[in-house]
Amino acid sequence: MKRLFFASSLVLCSFVLVSTVYAATSLTNPLSAGTNIETLLADILAYVVQIGAVVVVLMLVYVGFIFVTARGEPGKITKAREALLWTVVGALILLGAEAIALAIQATVKAIGG
Repeated sequence: MKRLFFASSLVLCSFVLVSTVYAATSLTNPLSAGTNIETLLADILAYVVQIGAVVVVLMLVYVGFIFVTARGEPGKITKAREALLWTVVGALILLGAEAIALAIQATVKAIGG
């Protein structure tokens, strides 16, 4: 579970960094006339956040199921608490992704002049 969380966090952070670096360029998107790479990456990030929000809700339901089926067993309750912790950490990273992207984008634009 920790490896999956770490890998997904690494991919998300990499995507945020790459998207904000490319946001400062004026390349056009070949998929849609009139939009630039910044808009494309912002749309992709918004889509990833929406999908991630659904995954977080499903994980919270699963964690609740683990708590209910634990029935007081210390090992299962520990597993459920750990799953809840990593779900909350993942949700915070997911919610912070757009804020991080906007902050990096503003910094890159400020440095670029």
